[in-house]
Parts: sequence; C-alpha cells; structure tokens
Amino acid sequence: MIDAVNATRALSLLSRPDDLPLAPSRPADIPFAPPSHDPSFVSTIRSLKRPLKDREALLECRNRDFFSVLTASTRRQEERQRLDSQQRKDGLVAKSRILGSDTGYADDAGGYDATPRPKMLHLKGSKVGEGVPIILVPSASQTLITIYNVKEFLEDGVFVPSDVKVKQSAGEKKPEFVTVRKKFSRDQVVAAYEVRDKPSVLKPEDWDRVVAVFVLGNEWQFKDWPFKDHVEIFNKIIGFYVRFEDDSIESAKMVKQWNVKIISISKNKRHQDRAAALEVWNRLEEFMRSRSHT
Repeated sequence: MIDAVNATRALSLLSRPDDLPLAPSRPADIPFAPPSHDPSFVSTIRSLKRPLKDREALLECRNRDFFSVLTASTRRQEERQRLDSQQRKDGLVAKSRILGSDTGYADDAGGYDATPRPKMLHLKGSKVGEGVPIILVPSASQTLITIYNVKEFLEDGVFVPSDVKVKQSAGEKKPEFVTVRKKFSRDQVVAAYEVRDKPSVLKPEDWDRVVAVFVLGNEWQFKDWPFKDHVEIFNKIIGFYVRFEDDSIESAKMVKQWNVKIISISKNKRHQDRAAALEVWNRLEEFMRSRSHT
C-alpha cells in the first residue's frame, strides 16, 4: 500500500497546474510535510485509497476451501484403492481361467463370487490352438530373460537378474511354468499366458498354442522343434531377443538374420525397464491380432 506521506506527494504532483514548472529536487534529508493550509488533505488521500489485498487475502484461493481440497484428495485415494482391488480380482479371474474354472471366482475377502467373469482373450478362426497361449523362454542361465524373472519383467516392468531371483527362491524347485497376465483396461479383457522353458515336453497340440519365444541367439535352441527352419518358426511365432543396450553388436549378429524383435534394456537404469516390457506387450498384441485374421 502507499503510505500517507507518499500519497500526499503523489496527489500534489497530479493536482498542480500544467503550466507550472517542476519544482527543483529537494534534498533527501529534508522531510516532506503536507500543506498546512488544508487540514482535510490527509483524509482526502485516505478516502481515495483502494486496498488490493491484505495478508489473509493473499493466502485464500478463489472458490476453494480446505474442505473441498480434502474431499477431492480423499476421492482420488478411494479411486486408486478401487482400481487396485479390480486388478487383484482380474488376476484371480485369469487364474481361474487357467485352472479350467467355468463359473465364478474368488472375491477379495476369500469367498466365492458367482458374478459372470470378464471376457478372456480368445482367438477364434486363427491358427492359435484352444487354451492359454504359450510363451517360450530359454532354459540357459546366460540369457537375460528366464522362467525365474519373466513374470516380474512382463507384469511389473522391472528387470531382475535371474541369479538374484534364484537366490531369492531359497532353493525352491524350478516351476514347470509360470503365468503372466496383461490387462486391457479399455474393454476389461484379461489376457493370460503360460511361460515355459522346456519345449521338449510340449505335445503336438500344445505347439498350436505357442505364440512367442525369447531367443538365446543360437540355432541349437530350436533343435527338435516341429519346424523346418528358423524362417518357418518366426513366420508362425513372434521372436524377442533381450539384450543390454551397451552390449557389442557381435552378440546380436545371428539374431539380426532372423525375423526377431530386439529389445534393449539398461544395466543400471531400472526406470527404463517398463518401456521395454511395454514394447514386448505391444509387439505381442499386434502379432496376436494379425494371427486372428489369418
């Protein structure tokens, strides 16, 4: 705000006749006093003041109060909890589909819910066999993606080295297969995939369900597969090769001759893993759609 002294000075300058010359500058040590012949001068100045904002007004938000902000924050928290609950339920739906359950699924409280299940990804009229699609990974320990860490990579978007996962398992027997899921939130469709690392145990009808493979980069990985060569393999199955982004080109020399998608991840920047996992999902979904129209 303008104090009374400065306001008086400003008003005296504005009210002087235009033909009067400007007064010479006054030394800074001489105080300025309002005209003594007009006792109402200060009151006139005060009547013309228009305060903009005081200290309390500056802290206020227009059309907002504390209660409305608290309500909005609580509503967002409830929405996150609802989405988390829905994702857990979708996971149980996918599990019941894999186990062959036809009706109902467990609810969040551990009971049974007879509500019809959401749709499962099902490809009719394609060469993909009936049942849960299969993704194959190498059993060799030198590959980045194995049956130990594939679930965390694809579902959570986090790469954890296989040797770390083996130590965390505390000597548990290697699983025959693991199940990974991808949720398509737009139409509430849950896609479930089986991940296996022993192609030799697959039956002929199981090979019709194989839709993807993570390659090691060596021809011997495809030994005894029911295909003529790698050209036929990658025409019927989408291939992925996961490598560290700073590895030498020689490590992918063989893979570049195949129809395989190369996925690069960082050795240290774990926040970039999610983008790599999403690229795998996007490529796989695109491939599955193309298979459904063949």
